[in-house]
Amino acid sequence: MTISFPHVGSFTYVFESIVQEMNRKDVIVPTKPTYKTKQLGSRHASEFVCTPFKIMLGSFIEVVERGAYELIGTVFVDYCRLGYYTPLYKIILEDMGYDFDMIYLDFSKPIEFFKNMKTLTNGLNYLQAFQAFRVGYIKNRHIDLVDRYLYSYGAVEISKGTTRAVAEKAYRLIVETRGMSNIRKLPKIIKKMFEEGVEIDKTANPLKVAIIGELYAVVEPAINLDVMRRLNELGVIAYTPITFTRWIDFGMKAKTRLNPFKKEHFQTAVKKAKPYLEYRLGGKAQESIGDTIWYKELGWDGVVHLYPFTCMPEIISRSILPQISKDYNMPALSLVVDEHTGEAGFQTRLEAFVDLLERKRE
Repeated sequence: MTISFPHVGSFTYVFESIVQEMNRKDVIVPTKPTYKTKQLGSRHASEFVCTPFKIMLGSFIEVVERGAYELIGTVFVDYCRLGYYTPLYKIILEDMGYDFDMIYLDFSKPIEFFKNMKTLTNGLNYLQAFQAFRVGYIKNRHIDLVDRYLYSYGAVEISKGTTRAVAEKAYRLIVETRGMSNIRKLPKIIKKMFEEGVEIDKTANPLKVAIIGELYAVVEPAINLDVMRRLNELGVIAYTPITFTRWIDFGMKAKTRLNPFKKEHFQTAVKKAKPYLEYRLGGKAQESIGDTIWYKELGWDGVVHLYPFTCMPEIISRSILPQISKDYNMPALSLVVDEHTGEAGFQTRLEAFVDLLERKRE
């Protein structure tokens, strides 16, 4: 039997690493979503379901057609529909006539989570299954580090494309490194790879823009038309606080709980958003507002707010952001994305936004 999962931005490397640590050699790694992937998902999904659902459905269809039998899907209780999508994927794929077994990993139920995870391993016990997951969440930190370097160096690189090439090597190095002692050495190695492999313009004074919004719309370049790369090409440093670390990194959570003076990023963002949106309405509505305020306080030049078409929580954030922008003098560009988003219009709006930021700085 073969095992697979949907493509979810650079977190796909974390999925691949965990499956390898589970002693599975029969993994089918999903390819980056293409126009065909979007059309596959759209064809078999409800018209008004959000775009992340359609793209991940298309990704599931592609891996099943490549021979995957065991499919990993996550479920969780949350204020976003995303946590309930996997059972719908199962129903749709069954109606399409595919033969497969859907494995549910529920992050909100740790005991059940590891029971299901153990069934996916190749003869590992519970301790070894937990160790495989532990390796995954530590590698996730390193993947986040590569993303940070990629979209920082990419804005000031002299030879276009060198940062991307170094990042791809770093991603593969993280996936292929085995043994905890070797894994813990990776941050220094990754830093050296970028410092020695990318020549940068040391005289540059790039703009800095934070990317906020709905989770999948931010982390998956296939849906946001690679917005962070586009900003880099315009000479802008891009960064997002939105990663999967919040949900899967048990080690970071333990440190936060043991330190009463330390809060997770989302907790601080939600607190800053309270005067404008007191209650949690779903998804990252509060965080989008709080992050806009936070990055202004940090001295960043602007924010790009991304959300899928029909995403109700982020539509609410979108309506409040103009007031935040006015009160804090923080430029904010909201971009709605779906399977029909055109590159030309998207690029034009980004270029106009960057021009605005440059004039504001001057």
